[in-house]
Amino acid sequence: MSVYCSQKTIMTIQALLKSEPINQRTDLISIARNGIQTKYLKTIQKFTSLNDKELSEILPISQRQLVRYSESHRLNKEITSHLIQIIELFQKGYRLFSKEKFQLWIRTDNKTLNNNKPIDLLDTSLGIEMIEDIIGRIEHGVYS
Repeated sequence: MSVYCSQKTIMTIQALLKSEPINQRTDLISIARNGIQTKYLKTIQKFTSLNDKELSEILPISQRQLVRYSESHRLNKEITSHLIQIIELFQKGYRLFSKEKFQLWIRTDNKTLNNNKPIDLLDTSLGIEMIEDIIGRIEHGVYS
């Protein structure tokens, strides 16, 4: 995950998580430590277009367990951090490709990823970083 976070990305995260104002990237650490309430998962899913199955494959928690939590339940910092990284990735992808094209791109086999779909690598921070790297190379005109 890059150190830089655009103001638009910060505003997106703040809006999706209904958080206190985020003035700098380190504020995201506080949000992760406190955890987000499960009631915000549907908003995140709407933003990312990830369905329940995809989300449960990406997060280190089962779909069944997510359904059992009350809306006020706070997710742990690992899951919250992971969700923040995913929001950032989708924001970058939407900015580069457009929402519809990125949603297609992320679900399409990619030669740079050994013919894996980018969405299949979102379950780890390393996978997210690889996808961010590819987006950055495309953004700068480097073949990917």
